[in-house]
Amino acid sequence: MSSEDNHFSMTVWCALIPPDEIGKLVKFEDDLRNVNQTYEDWLVSMRGKGFVGGDTGVLLDRIRILMINIGISCGMNRDLAEEIQSILSKHLRKRALNFVSAMAGNSTEDVATKETLSTFFTDLKFTRDIYPEEEIGKATPEKVKAPKGISKGRFGKLRGKGSKKVDVEIIVKKALFESSNVLKRLYMRLLSPDPWGEY
Repeated sequence: MSSEDNHFSMTVWCALIPPDEIGKLVKFEDDLRNVNQTYEDWLVSMRGKGFVGGDTGVLLDRIRILMINIGISCGMNRDLAEEIQSILSKHLRKRALNFVSAMAGNSTEDVATKETLSTFFTDLKFTRDIYPEEEIGKATPEKVKAPKGISKGRFGKLRGKGSKKVDVEIIVKKALFESSNVLKRLYMRLLSPDPWGEY
């Protein structure tokens, strides 16, 4: 980042934009002020809402509201709105996948859940209204590789080398629950003073 970019980031501070991305937006000082104000307004409105029982759909809606409001704050500058939405989506997706990769994978159900969530978050559009149950259902595999140390059982060989069939309904339920936990962590970071700091 150049010294000019550093000066800019101090002049127009927008915590919502990851620090390593701010250099791309140096030309849009006024627009970034609007984005920052939009983010602060969103913070105020969201801090009054509980999220302990929030499910995947509720949390995605709250993040989508932020994305929509950013689009509105950029006015006629659609290219900038899409650029900022793309930057935020990329970083949210990366963080979500990091959380998923850190999950346990000790059983076939664990492996299937992680695979489901990896596909779900890789394909997730944070700017769109979706039905989480439907999208997670599409992302759920019918078979997964059995974890090391897990016995394939009497019929394991019939299901392919090292693979096991999964109960899709059970995995969908488990993945929905775990997706809400991942989104709660993302949401809490968005509400924090430093959304993109170490975690």
